[in-house]
Amino acid sequence: MNRREFLTLSAITALLPGTTLEAARHLLQMNGYPLNMETPLELLTDYLTPNELFFVRSHWIPRMPDLKKWQLTVDGDVKTPLKLSLAELKKLPIAEATCVLQCAGNGRGLQNPTMPGVQWRYGAVGNARWRGVRVKDVLDRAGMNPSAAYLQLFGSDEPPVKVPPFHRSIEMAKAMDDCILAWEMNGVPLPPQHGAPLRLIVPGWAGDHWMKWVMRLSASNEPAKGFYMDTAYRWPITPGAPGVAFKPEEMRPLTEMAVKSNITTAPKRARVGMAAEIRGFAFSGAPDIAKVEISEDDGATWHAAELDTRHSPHAWRLWLYRWTPRHAGRVKLLARATDSHGAVQPREAVWNQSGYLYNAWHSAEVEVTA
Repeated sequence: MNRREFLTLSAITALLPGTTLEAARHLLQMNGYPLNMETPLELLTDYLTPNELFFVRSHWIPRMPDLKKWQLTVDGDVKTPLKLSLAELKKLPIAEATCVLQCAGNGRGLQNPTMPGVQWRYGAVGNARWRGVRVKDVLDRAGMNPSAAYLQLFGSDEPPVKVPPFHRSIEMAKAMDDCILAWEMNGVPLPPQHGAPLRLIVPGWAGDHWMKWVMRLSASNEPAKGFYMDTAYRWPITPGAPGVAFKPEEMRPLTEMAVKSNITTAPKRARVGMAAEIRGFAFSGAPDIAKVEISEDDGATWHAAELDTRHSPHAWRLWLYRWTPRHAGRVKLLARATDSHGAVQPREAVWNQSGYLYNAWHSAEVEVTA
């Protein structure tokens, strides 16, 4: 490592406590402030993405709390407002979920025409096992009133002066169904860069809902207001042609992830008649992936890949396709997934002005020799 690289990596670890030099060397830094880092696609080969390889998405730099004084505030439309320490939360029934976290803008850098925002390509995604307490159990303890239709969320990250705060809300039905407040990631305490001491886990939904550094939950009869609800993280009700822009009222809040597969492992060269292994992962906002298929003739015919036996609702499925080339030349292999609701990954992603939920067919090119 030369001096310039060392100083750059040292700056990264200083900005995000808990990020090691080794992790910073593997991740791709997308910008400097706030710090956002992408995982190279070829490293996303494990069922559980190692914490040190897990992508980092930040809106602002958080204020890291003193855990001896930290408390979660639960207020709003509840009978008994609460302040709970981490120790008190851990006395409630434990909940676990293995599921995919994907930034809503993953793939934005692949959209055409381009649009502003972090130019993620493929690696703003990972699969982890999260452990904590169900949101439902916390709200039940507070005695939530029937009129509360939304859960408003507040974290400890503070924006620069005159910049809108990252305040969000989710529908109460989703919060009470399967959301978790996690303090553990892949069997260890939640790292600071991933939201310690507490992060909201929203299985099946895009990462904009997964509030980091949670400090407060507020039950309400209306959604949160502000830029990150009224303008950002919205999806066109009726999508248009590339380049078409929509007004906020012509859009709805972004929720479920779109069905998607990616190729992580493929040889650069292969021989006619000799088998080669093609690997990748697939996921969806639906509970599971039904199948992954590979094509070597631009989608005219498709062949089923083998799905890994490890899976859980809203987790990704690793897959393997054993491919034997039949002809010499340059071959483009295509991958597409179908989820458990029957949704099929499209050839082209739906264009939208913020570059959300990119899920076009992924490809890998292989030079085949005789």
